[in-house]
Amino acid sequence: MTSEIITDVFAWAPLTAFVIVTIILYLAKRHAPGQSGAPMGKTYACAQCGRRGAHEHMVPVTHEGAVVWYCSRCAH
Repeated sequence: MTSEIITDVFAWAPLTAFVIVTIILYLAKRHAPGQSGAPMGKTYACAQCGRRGAHEHMVPVTHEGAVVWYCSRCAH
């Protein structure tokens, strides 16, 4: 092997290995079972601070005919 071939192999090998590993990790993560972007159940945002919580942890308050949801900290 000439020195030019050796130089080219060692120059491209790390980049090629990085691309292959990145593709494998992407495909493994994409096909992982149980991975979903949607939260379990319905969540509500607090009308005062914006904190999100499950339906059971939020306090509904009727305000001019509309229901407004508050977290337990802001409801008191």
